[in-house]
Amino acid sequence: MKSTFPGHQKALRAMALLLVTSFLLACGGGTSLSGVGSGGSGIAEGSISGFGSVIVNGVEYDDSNAVSQTEDSAGSKTLSAAKLGQRVRVTQSKDGVADTIEILPLLRGPVTSAPAVSGYLKVMDQWVQVVSASSTSATATVLDGYDSTASIATDDAVEVHGVWQQDTVKGSVLVASRIEKIVGSYERLISGQVTAVSNGKLRLNNSDVQIDAGSSPAMPVGSQVTAWLSTWVSDATTQQATRIKDAAPLPPDNRLMRLDVIAAKGDVSGSQLRAQGRPIAIPSNLQSQFPNSPAPILLEATLQNGVLTATSVQVRSRPQDLGGEIVLKGAVAWDGKAGALTLREASVAIDAYTTIGSNCPQSLQLVFLEVHAERGAPGTTPRATSITCLSAPPADGVIRQGGVVQSIAGDLQSLTVTLDGQTTPTTMVLFAGTRLPPNDPNSLVSQHVDVEYQVVAGRNQLRSLRPSPPPSGTQ
Repeated sequence: MKSTFPGHQKALRAMALLLVTSFLLACGGGTSLSGVGSGGSGIAEGSISGFGSVIVNGVEYDDSNAVSQTEDSAGSKTLSAAKLGQRVRVTQSKDGVADTIEILPLLRGPVTSAPAVSGYLKVMDQWVQVVSASSTSATATVLDGYDSTASIATDDAVEVHGVWQQDTVKGSVLVASRIEKIVGSYERLISGQVTAVSNGKLRLNNSDVQIDAGSSPAMPVGSQVTAWLSTWVSDATTQQATRIKDAAPLPPDNRLMRLDVIAAKGDVSGSQLRAQGRPIAIPSNLQSQFPNSPAPILLEATLQNGVLTATSVQVRSRPQDLGGEIVLKGAVAWDGKAGALTLREASVAIDAYTTIGSNCPQSLQLVFLEVHAERGAPGTTPRATSITCLSAPPADGVIRQGGVVQSIAGDLQSLTVTLDGQTTPTTMVLFAGTRLPPNDPNSLVSQHVDVEYQVVAGRNQLRSLRPSPPPSGTQ
């Protein structure tokens, strides 16, 4: 295969990122997207709306050296793939550069009431709302494992991400940004606001669910918690928690917190707003910036004299975020006749209405792309609205390419791959101490795979590896 970037083949082959995987468990990476902006040092919480690096609430954070992880019931952090629509907490010690990305599922358990026509369902007796269409006031829910909302059935095991909103009729409702069907064993998890405490038992979100906290530290009314449950029987049975933790940590002094909420003026009481479990002081000059009706808002706040105090209030309505636009950047073996492409665990469809840049080649060549796509109804594949082929890749951009595994190191920390169109094997090092699966990893040798990687500190850093068919015209 001939590169479209003469003189840049080595750098291209060394690029990387993406996080997904069926063989590797890792996290994300990439470069800044022009015009998206950058966040301050501290903590940012919200939903993933795109990848170049990782885009959270429309703000892009360089995640080329960030570990993406999920916490389990024992308090251990395990490497996990970040995906579109997931709620995450980004910690950063440098402006716009992520140190860690913590994936924050809010519910993980059985569907206890199937979706109604209105799009509302219950998971472990907690109200969940599926957003059916993207607009500048909401973004359509990502469904993984379902082709439509109607296919979600009672007793299905699901993981739900999103943001809590107070509804005048239903009380606490989790507005879902992502619902993923779970196959196989899993740890049950429930989160929300503590609305009552009695004899060591908690009630969450004004629901009928009662949780026995056991030996976990006491959590007062109003706090936001995450609880891992040993099992789920019904809402009429007290649930036994194996562990409970505070789900709303505060940033260090002088560090910025960016937080997405759904709120209105009426939610600001006594110059204070409780946002995702955190009491935030709202200065008088910012109270007028809240809308009359509940709407998505991006809050920025810092600790001031021990009180988390808002410094900025922004109603979110940009199409790059709430309008359902997905932005992906990376290098792929481009086929001008292809009907789809995949980058960073996000697949998009290409059709006759996709605007493709005139400099994009028609034949199979390695090119660096910037893809804009619109998120359709839940369960549908996002459609690419435009694809631009860049003349030169950024130094640390993402590349997705096929190849044949030649060897795997004995410590399972590196492997060599002969990339399609190349004759010399390329050595790739696993990211952040991740390992290939211990169950016969050498079975990958001689197999054709798709890899995603990048140059980090002068080495080819592997982020994702999955099986793939050989390119057309080969055996």
